[in-house]
Amino acid sequence: MFDDQECGSYVNHLISEHRRLHTVLRQMRAAITQSLGSAEQPSFAEVTQILDRLRQELEHHFAQEEGGGCLDEAVSRCPRLAGEAKRIEAEHPMLLADVSRLSEEAKTLPPSPENQTVIQDEFDKLCQRLRTHEKAENVLLAQGFGMTVNGEENSLQS
Repeated sequence: MFDDQECGSYVNHLISEHRRLHTVLRQMRAAITQSLGSAEQPSFAEVTQILDRLRQELEHHFAQEEGGGCLDEAVSRCPRLAGEAKRIEAEHPMLLADVSRLSEEAKTLPPSPENQTVIQDEFDKLCQRLRTHEKAENVLLAQGFGMTVNGEENSLQS
């Protein structure tokens, strides 16, 4: 049988990674809200900075997953999950492209209430895709390690 402590280490690592990403996403949400708050010079500059940081965080997170991390360990313990792990990993370039696209949009759109709404809507869609991706990771880990992964507690909050 699996060593519960070892399994827990993998799960805890992934949950910790997700929490770090959630912090960046909360900062992003606040930056969007505050982007027009400055009476002097409304700007999406902080939004683009945070999106660039989010992209870097996701690149790091995805590289760990693709380089023999938690997902591979779960698959090694439960080989029938290999297809799902490949599907999850195949989402990585699309999620990174979504972040880049939103960053470019924030860089090119003039700051206005309408464009703030556009960016907020696109960010909400990105968050939903990340939530779905994270849930799939949690399910794979739960099946691979035969233990509960509390995805609801650690899911992205709107």
